Amino acid sequence: MKNPFIINGIVPDEYFCDRIRETNKLIKCIGNQTNVLLTSPRRMGKTQLIRHVYNQNEISENYHTFYVDIYSTTSLHEFILLLSKEIYTQLVPKGRQALDVFISVLKSLTGSFGYDPMTGLPVFDVRLGDIRSPELTLSEIFSYLENTDKPCVCTIDEFQQIGKYPEDNTEALLRTYIQRMSNCVFIFAGSDRHTLENMFNSPAKPFYNSVEQMFLDKIDREVYVDFIDDMFARNGRIISRNAAGYVYDLFEGHTYYVHQTLHNAFAYNEPDVEISEELMDDTVSDILQDKENSFLTQLSLLNYVQKETLIAIAKDVKASEVTSVSFVKRHSLQSPSSVQNAIRHLLRLQMITYHIEGRTKVYSVSDRFLQMWIARKY
Repeated sequence: MKNPFIINGIVPDEYFCDRIRETNKLIKCIGNQTNVLLTSPRRMGKTQLIRHVYNQNEISENYHTFYVDIYSTTSLHEFILLLSKEIYTQLVPKGRQALDVFISVLKSLTGSFGYDPMTGLPVFDVRLGDIRSPELTLSEIFSYLENTDKPCVCTIDEFQQIGKYPEDNTEALLRTYIQRMSNCVFIFAGSDRHTLENMFNSPAKPFYNSVEQMFLDKIDREVYVDFIDDMFARNGRIISRNAAGYVYDLFEGHTYYVHQTLHNAFAYNEPDVEISEELMDDTVSDILQDKENSFLTQLSLLNYVQKETLIAIAKDVKASEVTSVSFVKRHSLQSPSSVQNAIRHLLRLQMITYHIEGRTKVYSVSDRFLQMWIARKY
């Protein structure tokens, strides 16, 4: 029996929860050749939404679709490597003719990829050192996208990373190429909402006023609870409506954590057992226990002040005025200045995130499971 709460890979339409409005909006933007900025909290489901859109017939049959996650990149060279590899990988199943066109356009990387002379099979063997003229290679990639037989959709996830590249002109360079494109729609996605919105809303930035903006929020509670109930029923399982609502509320509708918990509850309980709120709590406890070694490793990389600051934020769940005397005293921290330095480090590690309420930054632990584990452990 297939577990309907899929947490890896592409989610088939029948197991995809809602996002009807967002799906339709992205499809319309693509059809209207409108570039999009898609932001959301981490693990709210933006990658699955993009994959879902790519899988719709009106997109899959009429467009070449590419997706690159540049979160781990630190330079323009790495960006180019990932983008060229993604295009190559997507073209391999389309046959030699399609691949030959791409190979012929990327003259600056000739010899680094193509076909194995012995087997004739496609081979991608580009290394960072092979990208000797990044601007030229980038120009060739965009030239390919502009001249393909079908229009293209290219998603660049965690797009805010380009602002950290040592090459000062990366934003301006990409904007120069992208604004000339008429055959490719770009979806710029990411979880660092404030950085991304600054990149696209500031008049001083190259990408100013160049996209349609979308924010992916949590799925409506009643819609999600109905989906949970239906998925269990269709697969011969039982869950109380209270339990479905309970797991939604526990994670405030945060898609990944709700789905992970339901995935485990479905997998590790007997088919004739009704899933209750108590069983949901047991499932969460099991998940936290399984992740404990990983969490301990993460905390071991922090110094004392950073660790204590993270614990304080986890205990508050949503922590505001973190450099105030009251916050410092309440959590027995060293000083406002030491907390401020710790906050900077934790943000760099993306162990915490923040949103703005009014004019106040409200901090929370990025990983909801880590937050729960810390709150229980400390």
